[in-house]
Amino acid sequence: MNSLFESNLSVIAYVPYFFAGSIFIFATIGWYFGRYRLKLHGGSGVAVRDSLAAAIFGLSALVLGFTFSSAANRYSMRVDSIRAQAQILGDVYSSLKYLAPSDQIELKKSLNDLLNLRLTVYRDANSRLDIDRGAGKMSAAIRKVYEQATQAISNAPASSRALANEILLPQVRSLSTVFAEGLINTKSHPPSLLMRFLYALLCVGAFLIGYTMAVKNESDWLLASLYIILVGFSLYVILSLEVPNILMPYEEINREFLMLKESVDSVR
Repeated sequence: MNSLFESNLSVIAYVPYFFAGSIFIFATIGWYFGRYRLKLHGGSGVAVRDSLAAAIFGLSALVLGFTFSSAANRYSMRVDSIRAQAQILGDVYSSLKYLAPSDQIELKKSLNDLLNLRLTVYRDANSRLDIDRGAGKMSAAIRKVYEQATQAISNAPASSRALANEILLPQVRSLSTVFAEGLINTKSHPPSLLMRFLYALLCVGAFLIGYTMAVKNESDWLLASLYIILVGFSLYVILSLEVPNILMPYEEINREFLMLKESVDSVR
């Protein structure tokens, strides 16, 4: 399953439907199995241990809550990283005035390339390999900006060289650090074992729902359907937090960079 996701990231959008469909199938299997046992042993020979069922549902809720909490924390880190990247990139743009005019043009061009690359590297990615290649291009672009800035600062006019060393150089260093951290955060995801464990728990819970309805002769498929829909939506929310560049609106997750690009384009 992981290799399928890595080779085609668009498949991730269908994972919640896969979970919901699996839960429906297991609930149906549980219902038919319960009906079979009732016919085989009679009503008095089949019982449901509510304490065991509650323990399984509680464990499922715990793992689901832990998965959501981890995804929310990673999403918050990614958003903070995006804001920091856009902020420090804007600061570097503002500090180009301390350099010689010719160096300002060259360095601004490299900054524009970095900004455009950041805006397209995840939007055009179709596989994990594309993201890794994009990350390599971004690392090269960041290194180029750092090298050009260091050289340009040494060639800065005497009247602004001190300011370039005290203001621009630390900003460029921060730019390299923040973007490197952002690349690492993008690759941070929950282990596949956790998602498989969650899938197994939800399927077992769905089986118990169907089995309990059949044994207790309480076929409330309305509540069962609501459970399936809510679980599917919960998985969609979790995956949206994990891969926001794929499942969330592009303008929402990249709002800071789009605003910066608009500001940079307006002063050309």
